[in-house]
Amino acid sequence: MVNIFNEKIAKEEISCMRLVVFDKDVEATLKELYTFDKSCNKWLEVSLKSSITCNSNQNIDKKILSNFPSSYLRMQLYKGKTLFYSYYIDLEGSVSKEDVKKAFLRVQKDLNFKEK
Repeated sequence: MVNIFNEKIAKEEISCMRLVVFDKDVEATLKELYTFDKSCNKWLEVSLKSSITCNSNQNIDKKILSNFPSSYLRMQLYKGKTLFYSYYIDLEGSVSKEDVKKAFLRVQKDLNFKEK
């Protein structure tokens, strides 16, 4: 799922980004795909969670009859303190390197990244 919260900022050229992520594997994967700059005013915040379990009885039919997600990956872009773009996906297994790559490529496709 993609949300654009500020069209004006989302159309600006992205020539640099800071990276905020607390998972070392995800950080390494993203650094293979893009050269991040700690001094940039635009930043990419990445969050993920694996091994999600739902203990609610209200969702029992969804858990039994469908592929209930067990993890998620979220990438959000900010300019200063303004959130302008968010990408979110539910996943059936743990977040993989391939999931991270696909998500970042989608972010690049949706936004105006300057060619390096």
